[in-house]
Amino acid sequence: MNSSACAHQGLGGVRWARLGLVGLALASLALSSACARNSKPTPRARAVAPAVSRNVPGSLRGTIGAESTVRGVASQLVSGIGFVVGLNGTGGLPMPEEYAATMEREMGLGGIGRANDYEGTAFQGKSPRQLLSDPNTAVVIVQAAIPPGARAGTSFDVYVRSVNASSLEGGRLYTTKLRPGAPSAFGADTTLIIGDAKGPIFINPFADPGSTTDGVTRDVGRILDGGVVSEDILIELVLDNPSHERARRITRAINSRFPERTGDNGPIARGKNDSLIRVRVPRRFEDRPAEFLELVKHLQIDRTYPELYARRYAQTMNTQPYLANDMGWCLEALGEQAKPFVRDLYEHPEAAPRLAALRAGVGLGDARAAPYLQQVALSGPDSLRAEAIALLARLDAGPRVDETLKGLLASRELTIRIAAYEALVGRAVQAQRRRLMRMVEGETGPGAFRLTRTNLDAMARMNLPKGTIQGVSRELVAGKFFLDRVPGGEPMIYVTQQGEPRIVLFGGDIKLTKPSLITAWENRLMLSADSETEPIRMYYRDQRTGRVIIQEAEEELDKLIEMMARDQSPDDPRTGLGLTYSETVGALYNIYNDGGYAGAFSTERDRLLADLIRTSKTQEITVRPATPGSDERLVVFDSPRLTPNQQRQSPKREGLLVPLTPPPAADAETDDSGQ
Repeated sequence: MNSSACAHQGLGGVRWARLGLVGLALASLALSSACARNSKPTPRARAVAPAVSRNVPGSLRGTIGAESTVRGVASQLVSGIGFVVGLNGTGGLPMPEEYAATMEREMGLGGIGRANDYEGTAFQGKSPRQLLSDPNTAVVIVQAAIPPGARAGTSFDVYVRSVNASSLEGGRLYTTKLRPGAPSAFGADTTLIIGDAKGPIFINPFADPGSTTDGVTRDVGRILDGGVVSEDILIELVLDNPSHERARRITRAINSRFPERTGDNGPIARGKNDSLIRVRVPRRFEDRPAEFLELVKHLQIDRTYPELYARRYAQTMNTQPYLANDMGWCLEALGEQAKPFVRDLYEHPEAAPRLAALRAGVGLGDARAAPYLQQVALSGPDSLRAEAIALLARLDAGPRVDETLKGLLASRELTIRIAAYEALVGRAVQAQRRRLMRMVEGETGPGAFRLTRTNLDAMARMNLPKGTIQGVSRELVAGKFFLDRVPGGEPMIYVTQQGEPRIVLFGGDIKLTKPSLITAWENRLMLSADSETEPIRMYYRDQRTGRVIIQEAEEELDKLIEMMARDQSPDDPRTGLGLTYSETVGALYNIYNDGGYAGAFSTERDRLLADLIRTSKTQEITVRPATPGSDERLVVFDSPRLTPNQQRQSPKREGLLVPLTPPPAADAETDDSGQ
């Protein structure tokens, strides 16, 4: 090999050597890149929130309520601005411009204007501005408290306060949208609509219709059962310690204990993330949402060994009676497997554990609880009797329950008597619903009658025939209120002021007293009979139309009530006074007060005021005043002898019933309340 070849060979070796080094470097770079892709980044330290551990009794550990917070258990305050028609020339007063502008805009969106097709109504051929200044219309603030977990279709009472009317007598609220919170800034249309309200306004029933000098507040009122929930209000469970696995187990536990049924529109519980579960009240609990919430809170997340938990709860109730209420809910939440353990507690020597066990037994549908509840209802402590009666009403345990309840109608205790009536009417409605269901199910073919659940429930409540085992009968009077007749006990008139408007006649057939002279409303209504053998003569002058009616009146109180409420028309030419529900109640009170029948008079106390105050942030509902300097407050319509201020401060507000007795003559001269 010559020197040139050796030199070439040496250069080639160096070149290949260099290429080898480059390749090795590239390979090392590729390897390092691959390692970098496959390796995890160095963990960084981050703060971890300490696990939340609630201080609950050992027997309550593992329940949903021990590991989560329930949101949405308070009543929801809703409000709106509404339009009222049908007043007796007391509306159309000047109002703040913001109210007028809001209502004009709402009416315009609703198609109200001069060129509208509302023929035969108050809106025909009128602009919104003309309607607002019409003396027979008014703008009102509308407020209500919707119960927690309310389902779509749930009805509720509504409070109304006039903005530009001196009196809301005879008024009817047009459909008003209700939004969350107190009356909000004008023009806030994007807020969620929870429900709506409409219907006739119920004002103080002890007011003199048409009078302006009796001192009774007339620019406030309510609409009984006038609100309707438009969408299901969901309840939220927020886990103390976020965990997807725990959220799934809680969701499964709820859906296992409360499986979906007809009308539920999907599973009862739905997990949203690792800390939030949304729950809807099942259809079967729509009248008892608070009970459902208690069951959810006391439900064991671990559903594996229910008998083991039932034994533990029963032992706790025996050894720690102060936990009886919680243990009763825990037992009921377990379901059917808890029945044997619940039954062992029906004869517990202490009242609280015994009633808690009986409540759980009723929730589980155990007919064996009936005789024990009957014993408490008949001779138990006064503080427990009304609750025992309410529990009996829910129990399907045969006719002996109805007989027990009918016997309690003669009680001398007003609360017991009313509780027995409410229980019987509830059972009568359920029996009527079952009868209607059988009738509907028996219909076949293309012309078969079809009813939704809502329509079926409404029909069941509308008419209760005479002669049933419950003994309570009902009819709808002039489309305005229910007239219930209840046998047993001393004669009594009982009127409701919330929920369904009802006049209840206790004690069988009640007749007016003769001889008698009954006057009301500055002698615009008079009933008189000079002797026991003469018929009762009636004089009535309608303060709205000036129409005068003079004729014989019915002696039977139920027939007289029907005549007072009836609207005379071409279709029904029978004489009728056309009184509203509140006017009918006021007339009955005047009949009672003048000794027109031998019996008592009682009215339901008002819960709407308390609900509104509880759901608002302040102790009073804050609304914009109708006029500068005005300071109107909510009014309780219970007693005709108390001013609004006295009623708010009355120390007797604990109960829901108030018996009314005729005031002494001396008081009538000195009382300045005007009621």
